[in-house]
Amino acid sequence: MAVASFPFVYVGLPSAFVFTFLVPGLVSCSFFKLEKHELWALVPVISVLVSTQFVYYVSIAFGYSRETILLCFLVLTAIYTIVTNRKGAPIPIRNLPKMRRLSKTTLTVLSIILLISLVVLLRSVWLPSQYGIVLTGSNWQDTPLHYEIPESINNGNFPPQIPYFSGVPLSTYHYFVDFHTAIIEKTYGYLPQLLPFLNAVFIVIFALSIYALAREHGRRAALFSTVIAGFGWGFSYVGLFSAVANGHVNTSTNYIYQYGQLFGLPTMFDNLLQQRPLLVGLPAFAVVMLLLKNVQDKRRLALAGIVTGLVYPFHVVSFVCCFVAFFVAVLINAKQLKVTQLAAFLAPTALALPFVLSGASAFHPTPSFDFVSTFVKVNPVVYYVLNLGLPFLLALLSFVKRGEWLLKGTFVLLFLIPNIFVLTPNSWDMYKFFMFAWIPIAVLSGTLMVKFPKKWGKVLAILLILFSIFSAVSVVLYNVGTAYTAVNWDEYNLGMWVRNNTPQRSVFLTNDSIDSPPTLIGGRLRVSSYFNWPFGQGIPYGDIAKRDSDIESAYSGNATNLQQVVLEYKVNYIYVGYTELRSYQGCVERFNAVNWLQLVYSIGDLRIYKVNLP
Repeated sequence: MAVASFPFVYVGLPSAFVFTFLVPGLVSCSFFKLEKHELWALVPVISVLVSTQFVYYVSIAFGYSRETILLCFLVLTAIYTIVTNRKGAPIPIRNLPKMRRLSKTTLTVLSIILLISLVVLLRSVWLPSQYGIVLTGSNWQDTPLHYEIPESINNGNFPPQIPYFSGVPLSTYHYFVDFHTAIIEKTYGYLPQLLPFLNAVFIVIFALSIYALAREHGRRAALFSTVIAGFGWGFSYVGLFSAVANGHVNTSTNYIYQYGQLFGLPTMFDNLLQQRPLLVGLPAFAVVMLLLKNVQDKRRLALAGIVTGLVYPFHVVSFVCCFVAFFVAVLINAKQLKVTQLAAFLAPTALALPFVLSGASAFHPTPSFDFVSTFVKVNPVVYYVLNLGLPFLLALLSFVKRGEWLLKGTFVLLFLIPNIFVLTPNSWDMYKFFMFAWIPIAVLSGTLMVKFPKKWGKVLAILLILFSIFSAVSVVLYNVGTAYTAVNWDEYNLGMWVRNNTPQRSVFLTNDSIDSPPTLIGGRLRVSSYFNWPFGQGIPYGDIAKRDSDIESAYSGNATNLQQVVLEYKVNYIYVGYTELRSYQGCVERFNAVNWLQLVYSIGDLRIYKVNLP
């Protein structure tokens, strides 16, 4: 399959799935004694972590291309053959479709999770309509960023600069989930529809990781925990219920998330749909917690350390949370732990060092109450109960009985961190710690439900689950009920022209917008973009403000102002789109009068000028 994927793109795509979701994990897990339900979670998580970093380092040495990816697949094939011949495969690939160790009920739940996720994503992410390409719902802001990264990488931007802040290495952002997408897409060509499908696959991997984490408490507890983890949240659905009761339902306005207001924590399902780094970070954290449950097994500790080290460029918060879980495990088992057991975890985490040393984090831990003072608008107790709901209360109730101290201690610490520290450039991003705290919350609440008295316990558990997951209904309705056009068909055609007719790594001058065709579709670099993108990735406020000011000067000033900006940022092309026309009136006339600008593309009101300066 690896060899056939080179000349045949239709073979390349399934080959990429096999080698990035299965083969490395199957090889790695051959060296560890794991239960079957653990394997179903660990194999895809480890495969994504290993395959992406493997391609990355080989590409650093030989350049990023389809040939490099093929070389990596061939090497993985050889390793898989050698290992399985000697040790046997933990799950033979021929048996994967049979899923023999998962019950029909479990398969049904996983299938429903995949179906719901896929339907919502296909309806809201890269949906062709009569007007253009739709990126709608909660994805309107973050999804364009996650399209720009893989498209620019696959168009020569490797090692990558920030595609929406040209000239600056993409080293302060955990972009590897997008690099993984780029690798798969590269085996085929241009396939923007791949991203929503991959997101749905990752959501199922997250579900498998929660199932594995809770499975020791029984299949029913694992299923309860899985459903709560993916779809559960707080009481924000009361707004939807009120709208239904009053006959004022509007999918675009009855959205349960209110930035900076009472219901200010976005639900887990909302995050799973749009926050792509979390799609790897969350299941990686869940499997690390799973492995840390037996700290006496040095092999399991080593595997937990490997996952922790490898997850760093995928999600820095996940890396931190894994260490929090390890810290709790050490406290719980302090008397029994030996230095060799500590080393079994800590040594493999050194895999993160190349990225730590290269500055691949914008994190600077600072004691601060900024998140609470800025975003918690009411009494914190009321705020967190309303936003985290019944599972949160059940998790607190679970403290009445002893046991599960790894889950309980990790839950408490992750809950406290955003209240007393700021680690991220934008303090709002500290909310992501609640996403990771939600994993122990879901497992604690799910396992507590199966302990209810038999007479009425099942009915009560079902009711509690229903009233925990109603918030996801608003997320689904909002995503499938809105249709925000990211680019119309003229902008799409312009983006494809850029892709096919301009040199790779060309720099475009554009407005600081979200949906910019030269980058979103064309895969080229641009000088600046939506403020929160570079700011959230550690670019200083002053640097972003300067670029915004320079862009204003280039579009609104004279030829000298334009030339200064073009030379400073090595601009190759200037884009004039609808946003530029609205923001900088008269810019077309000014550009037409500049003798070193050549109009190379025009359709309707859209234009591209080529810079012909020495």
